[in-house]
Amino acid sequence: MKLVEVERFVGLPYNADDFDCADLVMLIQRELFGREVVVPGRRPRGAQGAAELGELSKPFAKPREGPPRDGDLVLMIEVLQKRPGHAGVFFFLAHEAWVLHANEKNGCAVLHRVRDLPDFGLRIEGFYEWLN
Repeated sequence: MKLVEVERFVGLPYNADDFDCADLVMLIQRELFGREVVVPGRRPRGAQGAAELGELSKPFAKPREGPPRDGDLVLMIEVLQKRPGHAGVFFFLAHEAWVLHANEKNGCAVLHRVRDLPDFGLRIEGFYEWLN
């Protein structure tokens, strides 16, 4: 994957009611990988939706065996939570692992190095490959 393909998603505004981390994941999967990932339209949003994100992902992805690949779903835990509650998309860019994600703290979609995520209060729970 080339950085220019991923950069166009950086800065998309986050809104808990209309465009959260799951919406970003679905957009990236559709536009970059041609995958149609659809989560329930009436899914819980905000804190409740984040708490259920891991369960919502099960019909679409399974844990990755081996190293992650471009486009893999990344489930993350915010330091104060006990279960996955945040999602992003993995990319290997410029010889380094990155996650593109959006949350309220950032206010928009951001690209973070995997090694820097703990500095932002995030811990990776796992990498998941999409089911076809």
